[in-house]
Amino acid sequence: MTTVENRTDSPADSPADFYERLAGAHVVPLWRVPGTDAPEPEPAEVPHVWRWRELIPLMEEAGRTIDLGSEAERRALNGVNPARQWGTTHTMVAGYQLVLPGEEATAHRHTPAAVRLMLAGRGHTTVEGEPVLMEPGDLVLTPGWNWHDHRNAGDEPMIWLDGLDVPFVRGLNAQFYEDYEDKRMQPARVAEDDSVARYGAGIVPAGPRTGRAHSPLMKYSYAATLESLERLRESEGDPEHGVTVEYTDPQTGGPVMPTLGCAAQLLPAGRRTLRRRHTSSTVFCVTRGSGHSVIGGRRYDWEQNDFFVVPSWTWYEHVAADGSPDVTLFAMSDRPMLEPFGLYREQLA
Repeated sequence: MTTVENRTDSPADSPADFYERLAGAHVVPLWRVPGTDAPEPEPAEVPHVWRWRELIPLMEEAGRTIDLGSEAERRALNGVNPARQWGTTHTMVAGYQLVLPGEEATAHRHTPAAVRLMLAGRGHTTVEGEPVLMEPGDLVLTPGWNWHDHRNAGDEPMIWLDGLDVPFVRGLNAQFYEDYEDKRMQPARVAEDDSVARYGAGIVPAGPRTGRAHSPLMKYSYAATLESLERLRESEGDPEHGVTVEYTDPQTGGPVMPTLGCAAQLLPAGRRTLRRRHTSSTVFCVTRGSGHSVIGGRRYDWEQNDFFVVPSWTWYEHVAADGSPDVTLFAMSDRPMLEPFGLYREQLA
């Protein structure tokens, strides 16, 4: 058996020599690794707001200068957290995407999952042969490794918020990408909004489950979301801190994607939410109204179509402006990545 001896008969090496030999052996002393004994998470990300009024001129310039197809597969501007080189959080990326009238963004698929929150215009995203009509406030899913393309047959630009789990998938070395045959648009195989007809009423077809890891419902309409929020608001007696609903898989009641959870929140004018923090990081997008959030002790103002990030384990609360329409917020989080491993934790102040 090999033993470690206390050798007092040899000259002592200097600490610098010792640590140099450790580095040469490709090991690191645990006692010198920052954060290994931290009592709680210390996220590197910082809060930040990406403002619609500041980014839309850049999107319009991209529309004039970047040709869709020959220069770029997608005309999108992704939000980079100021504390990172890439990614809105350590697990997710969010940003605006633009398709001009008459344009088509050809079909492709990739292992990262994506959600699309429509903000302006009207058009279609086709997902695995299903044409999905997108109107402002609608949430559209493009699950991982599903063919998807975007089409704007209208007379005004389509702009939506993209949300993807790319940093998470890249971190697992599991990112794959493929263009559709000859970089074409995919043909429609079912009627428009077929999944809405099948699953959108909260009643699902009898028979075997689809077996998919993601929701079979490709669109959650804003009208239905607002109706659910208003019903909950009435049943709760217009609660002081607002109401929240979660978008779910109608077959399982779980999140819409294995890695991405989505929710919507209504906050009456002049009200504020409870102060909270949780181990999931969250991207919020303002779908109606204006106000501000206090994140990590600092105020961040926002208005309709802005999106902002709350890092993991950071205290935050939202405040709806007085005189503003009732605020509605969309939220995308990485909570589903944490829950299967028992790593999700939340605190209320």
